[in-house]
Amino acid sequence: MHLEHQVALVTGASRGLGLAIARALAGEGASLGLLARASEELERAAAQVRALGHPVMALPYDLTSDADVESAVRAVMETWGRLDILVLNAGAWAATPIHEATEEQWEKLVGLNLKGAFLACRHAVPWMIEQKRGTIVAINSVGGLLASPGNCVYAASKFGLRGLMESLSTELKPHGIRVSVLYPHNMNTQGRPIAPDSDERRRFIEAADVARLVAYVCTAPENLVLHAATVMPASAAVTLTDVELS
Repeated sequence: MHLEHQVALVTGASRGLGLAIARALAGEGASLGLLARASEELERAAAQVRALGHPVMALPYDLTSDADVESAVRAVMETWGRLDILVLNAGAWAATPIHEATEEQWEKLVGLNLKGAFLACRHAVPWMIEQKRGTIVAINSVGGLLASPGNCVYAASKFGLRGLMESLSTELKPHGIRVSVLYPHNMNTQGRPIAPDSDERRRFIEAADVARLVAYVCTAPENLVLHAATVMPASAAVTLTDVELS
C-alpha cells in the first residue's frame, strides 16, 4: 500500500467521483477525511470507505464557509496530526445563457467550484508547508479549458480554478508540495450501467477510472508531478479542440 500512514482530505466526497476517489485512496492505505454538507449520504459514504479497513472521518461542513473549512481541516489535524493529500473534487454544473443567469446561480457555482477550492487550500496548505511535503489534486473539467455557449457562469468558475491551481503550483513548489489538475470530459458519476460496446461507452468516463488516476497521481514518486492532464475516453472520436460540453 503506497499511502499507508498518510492522511487525505477529499471534498465533495459523499457520492459520485468524490466517493470513488475516497475508496481508491483508502485502497492504497490512506486515512480519509470526507468533507461534504451534512447528509445521510455522507454518513453512508463514510461507512462504505470505513468497511475497506482504514480510518475514516465524516466531516459535515459547508465548503463555502471559511469557518467550516477551518474546522474540518483542524479536525483532521487533531485526529491524525498530519495532512498529506488534498483532493478538490466538490463542484456543481449548470448551463444558462448569460441573460438568463441569476446572481444566485453565480454565487452557487463560483462559491462551490472556486471559493471552496480556495478555502480548502487556504487552511490545508499551512500544515503542508510545515510538513515540507504534500499533494494537492484538483478535479477541474474540460469546461476549464474550452468555452462554449450557455456556460458563462460555469466557465468563469472553472477557468478561475485553473488560474488558482496554476499559480498555487509555482507558489508551493519550493515547499515540496505538488499540485496537479485533472480535466475530465463527461463522467458517469451516477454509476449507472453502460454496455461495453455502446455509444455511451465512447462518450463517458467511469468515475472509478478517474479515481484510479487520482490515486496514481498521489502515489507517484515524490520527485515527480503531473501538472495537468485532460482525461477522455480512449475510444472517443473527439479531441480537445472539438469537445462539446454536455
